[in-house]
Amino acid sequence: MPLRRTNKVAEVRRRLLDRLEKGLYRPGDRFLSNRDVAEQFGISYQTAHRVIGELCEEGKLERRPQSGTYVPGGTVRLAGVQILFNERAAQQWSFGSKLLELLRRKLDAERIDAQLDLVATTAPLKKDRLPIVWELPQVVEECAAAVCPAILINDRPASGLESLYIDSVSTDDFSGGVCAAQLLRDRSEKRKGFVAVSGPDNDPRSRLRLQGFLSVLPAKVVTAGNWFYDNGYRAAEQALRSARSGIFCVNDQLASGVFGWCREKGKRLPPIVGFDDAPVAERLNLTTIALPWEEMLDGVVRTAKRRLAGDRSASSHQTFHPKPTVRSLEWRDAASTSEVA
Repeated sequence: MPLRRTNKVAEVRRRLLDRLEKGLYRPGDRFLSNRDVAEQFGISYQTAHRVIGELCEEGKLERRPQSGTYVPGGTVRLAGVQILFNERAAQQWSFGSKLLELLRRKLDAERIDAQLDLVATTAPLKKDRLPIVWELPQVVEECAAAVCPAILINDRPASGLESLYIDSVSTDDFSGGVCAAQLLRDRSEKRKGFVAVSGPDNDPRSRLRLQGFLSVLPAKVVTAGNWFYDNGYRAAEQALRSARSGIFCVNDQLASGVFGWCREKGKRLPPIVGFDDAPVAERLNLTTIALPWEEMLDGVVRTAKRRLAGDRSASSHQTFHPKPTVRSLEWRDAASTSEVA
């Protein structure tokens, strides 16, 4: 009996240490109480008290009178936010430029101090600032590894440990793809001759937008490989061979590439729908599935204010519904559209 009891204590101790070493708790977080440990691991209250006490003696945990057991270390007081955006946000008429402009405007309105880093892959995290991240997956990984709270815009963190402390604000990409298909379906009597131009194969946003579209309309899928104008331009010739009824591009930059190819080759544009409502969409008079920009960024600012005020509750993942912005949905001469580089 004593040996079995010793083995049980060792096992509980190992599992508690595992939780601490894997970053499930941040410095200053409240840890399990004696009663929690007893109930979760099926041991007596006295045994739980003994195990917690050993971890406290070793400096792994600390007991605070009349408060509970905590992970050692205090919380860092955050002075403001660190905006970490992909350097593409510096490009005029881009999705990132519009997102950055609106975000900074809203942060200024709330008097939230913000420092900006436009980088290609990553930048040093500032310990006294809350990261707000767009299109920098390496930064998200570094935040997760450092158990650093962050806010991810227009994307979601990977499931599991990476998402524990990373809040996100994104859009319902599948539903947006459905909306795009409904717009093209409702303006055509045909149910054939549609093409969908997809983006990066490994990006769930592109996959979900495509899946939503295909759930309503059968379509030939042309893979562009990324989100950008040049690849939309290269995909255009293949897309136009089959696009007798309409084209859906999973973002506006790919649609602008199709526009550019048609303009250069003197081809007529079929009805075309993009996604995002980036600034280029208005210049092209492009019907698109618009992100709810204002609502999403209001969500970012609300979350930032909570975190800056010291809120250490579980991460939240807010999803907003996109809405169509209908401009042109007719066959037209691409030469009449604005020049887009």
